[in-house]
Amino acid sequence: MKEIKTFKINTAPMSKGANTRTYTVTGDPGASFSLVVMNEDSHFYNFPENTDPVLGTRPAPAFTATTVELNTVTLNNFGTYINSIDFPAVTDDDVYKIILTAKQDSIVSNSLSSESNFFAPVISQYDDPTITFSLLHSVSAVIEPSNVTSTGISSRVGPSGETTFSISWDITLNDGECVIARQPLQSDFEFTTTKTTRTAGSSAVNLEVTNIEGISAGMDVSGTGIASNSATKYIIPGYKDYENTYANGDVYNIPLIVETVDGKDIITEDKGGTIFISEASTFVVDRVITFTGKGAAAAKVFSGLDVEITNLALTIDPIVTTTDVAASDTNVIPITSTDGIKAVDTVILSGIGVTGTPHVDSVNAGVSVEISSNQTIENGQTVTFTGSSRSAKVTCDIKINSYGTSDLTLTLNLDNILTVT
Repeated sequence: MKEIKTFKINTAPMSKGANTRTYTVTGDPGASFSLVVMNEDSHFYNFPENTDPVLGTRPAPAFTATTVELNTVTLNNFGTYINSIDFPAVTDDDVYKIILTAKQDSIVSNSLSSESNFFAPVISQYDDPTITFSLLHSVSAVIEPSNVTSTGISSRVGPSGETTFSISWDITLNDGECVIARQPLQSDFEFTTTKTTRTAGSSAVNLEVTNIEGISAGMDVSGTGIASNSATKYIIPGYKDYENTYANGDVYNIPLIVETVDGKDIITEDKGGTIFISEASTFVVDRVITFTGKGAAAAKVFSGLDVEITNLALTIDPIVTTTDVAASDTNVIPITSTDGIKAVDTVILSGIGVTGTPHVDSVNAGVSVEISSNQTIENGQTVTFTGSSRSAKVTCDIKINSYGTSDLTLTLNLDNILTVT
């Protein structure tokens, strides 16, 4: 019997765009075979080679719910057949299975497969991760600007190359005033993920969860029963074996589980483990716990994102207004607007006629401010207040070295850096 001896195709992961992969089948001249290509939705590739001999209609190279296989192909006198498969662009991750079947009086060589069919290694296609940079303040008066996004090739496909850009966010308040608490740090960019508990615990610091992927030391931990200010200390794959734990050493086992993939049972390691947290807490089985990662290092552990956030700066705009009544040797200064002016010794008045560096002691909303020293200022004079405002700006530079494996939103926690009252 004539043999199909080899099937070759590039099985490296593909990016989300349309891709074409050439394949080669070799064997004895005259050996016959067919192919089936199926995606994760159990849709079948419509081979353009299956041209209708009567109508001459060439099928579009696409996937359809209708079962399709390549019309039987017979190897030429050189024992070779070369063609290609057109994989479409995708909007989410996909995976493709290619099955070669010997036809007519042919067989699949034992060197290729011990079965009548040959299952080629699957080909994965990955969506491009989008990294979103946002900011958020807990006070509703803060009007946050639009998010900034950047999309690149998944690290499971290959290197994306460096992507650099700058961010400039203008922040406004529709009420109250803001002052700078401190300058931002890259660790002020945060993201959250959730995990589910596997066991219960009372006044415990060892939190067993069903999946520890993406968790790293230093993440904040929150949820029902979790003590305030809790953070992850370290993570151990697997679960404590209480029967074999002894006085001078704890034993942790990683259970083996059986997963069914392509109709076959595969033994793999359980993805769960034990997370040790800083504060004793009480929790039950199947409770959802939130973990908050901070900064680039945590993001890299979580999704493989390799990002550098530099030159972070927060500024607030000075408040410029005018006197609407002359002030004569008094510390009460009538002004047209008091919006954004905070009574604190770091808010300073300046302008023509102002002597020294008087600070604001109190605000009579919409009427006047009381300052720390008497001044004489003409009516209609422009004056400036620095140190508080109703508008601010955050700037930084971003360099993405790798986009990682999944979408991720990094949110600048404005509560850490901007005090709003």
